[in-house]
Amino acid sequence: MRILYVSPYPPARDGIGTYTHVLARAVRDRDHEVAVVAARPHPDAPEEVIGALGGGVAPLRAAVARFRPDVVHVQFAVPAFGARTLAVARWLADPGVPAVATLHEVNRDTALLRGPGRVLYRHVARGCDRLIVHTRAALDTLGALGLDDDATVVPHFSAPPPPATGTAAGLRARFGLGDARVLLAFGHIHVSKGLDDLVRALATLPPATLGEVRVVVAGAVRRRHGPFRVFEARDHLHKAKVGRLARRHGLRDRLVFTGYVPDGDIAAWFAAAEAVVLPYRDAEQSGVANLARAFGVPVIATTAGGLAELFEGSPWAVPPGAPDRLAAAIADLLVTGPERGGVPGTSDMVPDSGTSDTDLSTVTTRTIAVYEAVRRPLAPIPGNRPDAP
Repeated sequence: MRILYVSPYPPARDGIGTYTHVLARAVRDRDHEVAVVAARPHPDAPEEVIGALGGGVAPLRAAVARFRPDVVHVQFAVPAFGARTLAVARWLADPGVPAVATLHEVNRDTALLRGPGRVLYRHVARGCDRLIVHTRAALDTLGALGLDDDATVVPHFSAPPPPATGTAAGLRARFGLGDARVLLAFGHIHVSKGLDDLVRALATLPPATLGEVRVVVAGAVRRRHGPFRVFEARDHLHKAKVGRLARRHGLRDRLVFTGYVPDGDIAAWFAAAEAVVLPYRDAEQSGVANLARAFGVPVIATTAGGLAELFEGSPWAVPPGAPDRLAAAIADLLVTGPERGGVPGTSDMVPDSGTSDTDLSTVTTRTIAVYEAVRRPLAPIPGNRPDAP
């Protein structure tokens, strides 16, 4: 098959773009042809990018016609496309070939945008032969919108990042961490990720427990475009608020902000971490959680959105917006150690990525099955049921 992805794409700094890059490479390794229409033009785009939204309608149509896709797969979230969201919706209104859309942030987008968000998602869905979501919670949201009949749950995959060029020791030296016990908050800084709750939780820990803990916020505010820059400004304000809160509690020296993390340092940060902390107020799913699982790093997480499914039964899963419960989970892990949550490969908490349903190979197989089904509508789709994992 020839699969055309419409998505943010590297070298753009975007989690959905990274997801598409890894998935497209895995699909290509199964002897399918892939091409990409990126969300925005970039002079250093890789060879599989045949065009970009906003790069001229006629050249883009010609490039797509030359590729002759069998299936179009849109990796959709409003923040991923920004002002080009309507262009994607118009494309899906008449794609000319079977279309699939993975809805990465349906819960967050519809909660934030309310009525207009629901209208937008219904419009996107009308142009698709199949919808993919990552969690049962997202499937429930589609059900409330009347869109779950053609929806399939395919979990977000766990896959290691690109090869490491940095080391944990090098990062510790660069950021002055010494022998600190690192709690890693990885990924874009966003108001919904609960960094303020994490600071409040640290403030309640006794000094003996807090010890040499450092919270490393490894990431930057996500860049937005057009009218969506207001959300970028909101996240910058949130970051500033977190800094003020830390100073008020005498914890500013406990927080380390690294800024954007290059690919070569991702593995090193997970190697340096004693645990990954996800104090999210709301969440669709979490690529960070799946990275932690792939690396065998313990996770302290709230039960927001799809995290409740991912960490069901964890001793370190707590309600969102509850700093006291978050503090108790942090203290428990720091005192008892990660063994209570299990050893990688033997525990449901930190499974071996080679045997999990979030393994990249499994996710790729299920995604290709969706492609085959939209080309041959009677083909069965593995996991296509409301209670699918």
